[in-house]
Amino acid sequence: AHASALNLDRITRVANRPTYIYDLDNIKLRGEALKAAFKTSRCAVHYALKANNHPLILKLMQSLGFGADTVSAGEIRLALAAGISPKQIIFSGVGKTVREIEFAIQTQIKQINIESPQELERVIECARRLQLRVDVAFRMNPDVNPDTHPYITTGFRENKFGMDESFLAELKALLRNATDAVRLRGLTLHIGSQLLELNSIRDAIEKTLVVHAALAADGFELDRIDIGGGIGINYGTNQEDSEFEMILDYGKMVRAITQNLNIEIMLEPGRILVARAGILLTEVQYIKRAPAKTFAIVDTGMHHLLRPALYGAKHRVVPLDESRLARDMSELYDVVGPICESSDCLAHDIRLGSLRQGDWMGLADSGAYGFTMASHYNAHELPDQICVSGGKIIL
Repeated sequence: AHASALNLDRITRVANRPTYIYDLDNIKLRGEALKAAFKTSRCAVHYALKANNHPLILKLMQSLGFGADTVSAGEIRLALAAGISPKQIIFSGVGKTVREIEFAIQTQIKQINIESPQELERVIECARRLQLRVDVAFRMNPDVNPDTHPYITTGFRENKFGMDESFLAELKALLRNATDAVRLRGLTLHIGSQLLELNSIRDAIEKTLVVHAALAADGFELDRIDIGGGIGINYGTNQEDSEFEMILDYGKMVRAITQNLNIEIMLEPGRILVARAGILLTEVQYIKRAPAKTFAIVDTGMHHLLRPALYGAKHRVVPLDESRLARDMSELYDVVGPICESSDCLAHDIRLGSLRQGDWMGLADSGAYGFTMASHYNAHELPDQICVSGGKIIL
């Protein structure tokens, strides 16, 4: 996030614990860029709540005309509370319970994304019990292994997500015996998160369109394809130009592949919209100079920002007092938190100038998969969250 826009120094004067700051203006700029990139296609954007579900961010998404991609009944409720229409909500995820499916059907959401034949059977049973008909899409696993961390790849044959073509015979048999309960509207895919190149996404879409054509030839009237999300950011730099270029290229690529199809293109962006807009503020509690390492011990950690501990993600650490950067830069620090786990390290071997107890720093680009993954581990409090627009705090 942009320190000048957020007036972080002023905020730290009143903050007394770790705080996430979100720049709503940056999110809006990215949302508008995404709309512009897809403007000539029949496109529906469904923001992925898993990235960041702050109520003001969800209201901003609704004001942009975006729907919601949800993975739980709780996320459906958050989307509804933000004013997002049920007809703009899709329900994804591999482990939907009966209660969640019934809630989604009763709410009359846009679409349930089916992950397995057993799930389709359950959706049919729930719809018949409620005497309602629900629109569904099949999540296909196109067996594409993108260049990202193995924990966040979701479209490879060894992942738990989606189905390959071997499932189709069983799925079609279930559909043909349940026209009263479900209607197949299209196919959906999502091959992973933090993707920085478009080739794997293109491959996945093209493979899925082959299945789409086969189902259409078999008599199913499909009018949607959900191409998922996953576009990432470069966490190693604060330069954003390449990301806006990628958004434009993404739109061009999808339009080129689907231009001859009279179908709705659905997409599920998350990180690309909100990651840059967030920064997690934390205060140095102690400087500990051990023989092998110098530790900056701060009051946030893996309980507030899990990504570094979970899969080695790297966030830039930004001292809020810029004079720190002008001091002796010879000392290396490990920035660590208070949690009783050795994996509670936010940054290894970084140069931050001569830090002192009481200094504030920010963990940059933490607007996605930050607070939504936070926990009360060790009975710590959750961090605060503040939204800012035009340099002012928005309540």
